[in-house]
Amino acid sequence: MATFLNCLWEKIRMVATASAFMLVGVGAMALPLGEREIAHFEREALRCARELFQLPGRFEGNDYVVELGNQIVHEARIKRAKIKFFEMGQRDLMKLAANDFDFSHLKQSAGIEVEALIEAGAIQEIVSREMNRVPAGRRIANSINLTFLEGRVGVTGEIDLQKIPGNPFTFMPEQMSPFSATVAVRAEGSQIMLEIFEGQMNNQPLTPELKKMLLDWLNPLWDFTALPYSASLSYLQFTQAGVKFRGSLFR
Repeated sequence: MATFLNCLWEKIRMVATASAFMLVGVGAMALPLGEREIAHFEREALRCARELFQLPGRFEGNDYVVELGNQIVHEARIKRAKIKFFEMGQRDLMKLAANDFDFSHLKQSAGIEVEALIEAGAIQEIVSREMNRVPAGRRIANSINLTFLEGRVGVTGEIDLQKIPGNPFTFMPEQMSPFSATVAVRAEGSQIMLEIFEGQMNNQPLTPELKKMLLDWLNPLWDFTALPYSASLSYLQFTQAGVKFRGSLFR
């Protein structure tokens, strides 16, 4: 699960904040998942796993468990999480705790599972931080704010449509355009998909045609089958408190 808190943390950057990241076109989620994106995913997973193995854990039979409560992992505040590494021995744990491993060692494991809750405020912090890391002249979006609801998320901000890779909106103004939308992110089999319930761009309602164009361009936000190993997201729920999710890696 350690790697799944990476794996899934990458998903919480990509999924939990998908409402902003995907809709606004920030990051690689709307692009085909190729070697570059997979390599980035694995680097982030490895970084997160190394942090997790420095934290206290316990054995449950043949499995090793790390539990988090109001802790920061990979620059994110985790309200609570349970990460389980299946069939891990003491010798394996000592090697991992010494940071003497790379992603290939994680792939040799019997599997990792994670169940976690990340609060709404922590997700907003992630979105703001990631956007601020982009130089202003290259920034696709500004002032992104999220409002978490039951089963969906309200997103407001500004977007420069001309800077989106593969931009299908060449007819839109070449400037930051205000937008708002209510969206949902859901798991459909091996894919994570975005749905737009309602929205406005430049203070004009999104027409059905424009919604379809956006969704055809953005979806799927993520496809687990593109990874060269098993991974799945079995549960994903947006609530007023934040995002709850459950998933596995290498199982």
